[in-house]
Parts: sequence; C-alpha cells; structure tokens
Amino acid sequence: MTVQTSPGSFTLRHFVAQNSSQHRAAAVRRQPRAGWAIISALSFITGFLPSAYAATWYVDGSLAEPGDGRSWETALLKIQEGIDAASDGDTVIVAEGVYPERISFSSENILLRATEPADPVVVQNTVLEAGGFGPVVTFSGAETEMCVLRGFTIRGGDSRNHIYAGAGIRGHGTHATIENNIITGNEHWSAGGGIAQCHGLVQNNTIIGNFAGYGTLSEGYGGGLYDCDGTIRNNIIAGNFVDAASGGPDPYYYPGQGGGLAYCDGTIERNLICNNRVDGEGGGLHSCSGIIRNNIIASNRAGDGAGLFACQGTIENNTVSANNGVYLGGGLAYCEGTIRNCIVWGNLRKGAVQVYDSSVPAYSCIQDWTGGGEGNISEDPRFVDEEKGDFRLRADSPCIDAGFNDPDLPESDIVGMHRVMFGGKSFTVDMGAYEFYINKLDPVPGTDETIFTWSSLANKTYSIFYTDDLLNWDLAIENFPSSGNQTTSWLDDGSLTGLPPLLAPKRFYRLLENP
Repeated sequence: MTVQTSPGSFTLRHFVAQNSSQHRAAAVRRQPRAGWAIISALSFITGFLPSAYAATWYVDGSLAEPGDGRSWETALLKIQEGIDAASDGDTVIVAEGVYPERISFSSENILLRATEPADPVVVQNTVLEAGGFGPVVTFSGAETEMCVLRGFTIRGGDSRNHIYAGAGIRGHGTHATIENNIITGNEHWSAGGGIAQCHGLVQNNTIIGNFAGYGTLSEGYGGGLYDCDGTIRNNIIAGNFVDAASGGPDPYYYPGQGGGLAYCDGTIERNLICNNRVDGEGGGLHSCSGIIRNNIIASNRAGDGAGLFACQGTIENNTVSANNGVYLGGGLAYCEGTIRNCIVWGNLRKGAVQVYDSSVPAYSCIQDWTGGGEGNISEDPRFVDEEKGDFRLRADSPCIDAGFNDPDLPESDIVGMHRVMFGGKSFTVDMGAYEFYINKLDPVPGTDETIFTWSSLANKTYSIFYTDDLLNWDLAIENFPSSGNQTTSWLDDGSLTGLPPLLAPKRFYRLLENP
C-alpha cells in the first residue's frame, strides 16, 4: 500500500465543480491545492522583520571567482561565507547548485534561503551536501524564531557522535524556523537522523529516508526527528528508519524507538507520517507527549505500537491506519493521555488489539473495539480508497458528525478545511484527520440552470469563479453571503456567466472563502 499525499491549503477553500451537457449529474471536482507533494507552498513566515539596516548577501557556487557578496555578479562562493558575513536581520540568498559543505549558525538571527523556496524544483536543486563527515547544518542553540532556514535539500550528514544528536540538522535547542526543506539521506549512530533538538517551528518540510542507530553498537531514537519540542506542522515524514537490533540476552528486547519521531513534545499537527520503521517501539511516533492532532499516521512498522507508542499527551482527530505491529498494538500502545475523535482502523498486529494498554478513547472509530468509552464506534469508517491511502471519508461514513466538539478543537483539518462543517447530520466535528464537506451541483429540472451547494460557516462571504476551458477563470460574483453554519447555495442561470451552464460544453466552478 502507498499512502496518498493529498494536496492541502491553509488559508483558502477551493471547490471545483464540473457541469456538462453529456453528464448532467454534474461531477464535482476539487481544485488542486499547492502544499503536500513537497509541502512547499503557502509557507508561513514567522515574524522575520529585518531592521532598517538589514543587508542582503548573495551566494553562487558556480562563479569562477568570489566577490564581496553584495550582488549576484559579485556573489560569495560558499554558504558559510554568507552566514559569517551576515548580521541579525540580514538575508542570505543562495543560487541553485550543490554545495559540498557543512554550515554552522553562531546565534545570528538571519534568513538563509534558496532563490525560490516555494518552488519544489529550486528546492531540489539547491543542495547542501555534507559528504558523510558530521551534521549538515548546526545551530548554536541561541537562535530565535527570527532565524529562518528555508528552501534547501539537506543530505549526506553522517555523525557517530553519541553526545550531540542530529545528522541532517543539529539544533542544540535552537528556536530557529525550519521550513520548505527536503531533509534526506542523513545518518546518526544514535538519535535524530533527520533533525534533532530544534524547538522552533518545523513546517512544510519533506523529511524522508533518514536513519538513526547502528545495530548492536547503539540504541537508536528518532529516524526522522528527535527531541524537537516546537510546533511540527504540515511535513511529510516518511521512509525513515531506526536500526537497533538487540544482540543481547533477551531476544524480545529491541531498544530502537520512533522510526518517524521520538521524544518530540510540542504540537504535532497536519503531518503525513508514513512508511517509517523500527524493530523496537513506535514505528510512527514514540514518547511524543504534546498535542498530536490532524495527522495521517499510516503504514509504519514496529515491534510494539506501530503507529504510536507511549505518547502521553492529547491525541485528537488523527487517522491511524495500515500500521504493522509485530507484537503489541498495531495502532496505539501505552498511550495514557486523552484519545479523542480518532480513527484507528486496519492496523495489523499479532495477538493484540488496535489500541493496547492505553487510556480509554472517546468519540473514536476503532476496529473490533469492545472497551467501552463515550461515543466510540466500531463500524467501518468507509474511507474513499484505503488501498491507495486516500483516508478521506465517503458520504456514507459513520464517522461524519460523530466526534466531540471540544472547545479547544483546532480550527481546520489536515488540508486546511474548517472543522465542524455540516456533514449532513448535524453541526458536529468528524472523526479522523479529514473533515467531510458538502460540495455538489444539482441541475434544476426542466431548466438550463444549476445550483452549486457547499458547506459553509456563518458570517463568511465567498467569491465564485467559473471557466469553460480550465485556462481562463472569470469572476461570477464577489462577496456572496453565507446562509449560515450548514450549507450555502448559489444559482447559476447564465446571467453572470454568459451562458446557462447546461448549454455550455463544460462548466467548472471555483469557490474562494474571503478573508
């Protein structure tokens, strides 16, 4: 099984619906959103406010001779030279290329970025390559959130230092912002193959194929992330591995912990955590005791607790599916905090239940569940396509409008849709990482008109766009008012779109929620 990286947005709601004379049932299509394929678009810039004297420094390793770094024509050749030249508030911009160097921040609160950090191609082509001689990026630990690392491929870190964790990025407790990077192919003999001890915002990164531990020589912790206590948001954390085979007298003791994440105690939200592996405990997450919400945790493997192991904080509105635990708890094991509004389904295990020796869940959908608890169900959640990793809910899912409306519920789901949308039953939050929403087209019988209906919130307005060729979009109406906290409908009779929709060969709509 492969887990689908569903596209997502964080500030706009886009609905696309199609109308055609050949298919009057009007299939509904959703506008593609930037963000999840590499998780790079719509990056959130956290408070980087350069001073009146801030300077910009340029780095281009392709030049024949180094300059003073003040322009592209006189750029520096190495990234470390740009960091060393910069002061608080400065920006260092790096041209595409492979830079065979390890870089270090010395408490400077600067913005270090690629030329176009929201462009996946530029990120892939702006490479920091350590070549296997220590961590790729090192922070001093004194940086604030105004220090930003954005838009690089970070690879080739290899550290055998058991005192300091981290092979891709070694944080030393930094609060720097790390976003829009690809962190891959880094190895640490003990902890934090990808990122370690970074306590600031870690968002919109692809953290894939990193490694921690070294067989019988070392216990391993956190193949992807280790001991990162800030907000970890909108990342792909996939294919990371912890290798820590026992080799000791107890053949059932495997010291490895957290194939994806270990000991990360901040807020972990809207991430795709999949295909990570550890022979010990916690294929997806181990001992992450903050708020874990709106994540897809799928297809991870472990001895015990393949999805989550010993996570003691709030576990809310996650979809935990298709994880494979050899011994205990294919989904969750030894999680003693609040477990609410989750779907725990289709996890494989040998001789254990989906949720093992954990707090009694509430308002959750759990396969074969007989353990009581308020609001729990054991019916099939009816995913759109579980085999292909599409864990959205079908319209007939029993998980729709079946959760608990906690006052601290997050405002949006894994793809930025508003939580607590009208799902057809009541104004109640859904279980799992995705909120089900209504968006449909209904041809008006006996006319050429179409009614476009969508889930809505009160006190909102919407802009509706249309196109007949998918190339040129036109505004049909701006500031269309919501009908309230259920659904809103708009009638297209052709007066605002030039031609009645059922007379057009094709008609597509896009809906944007206004600020």
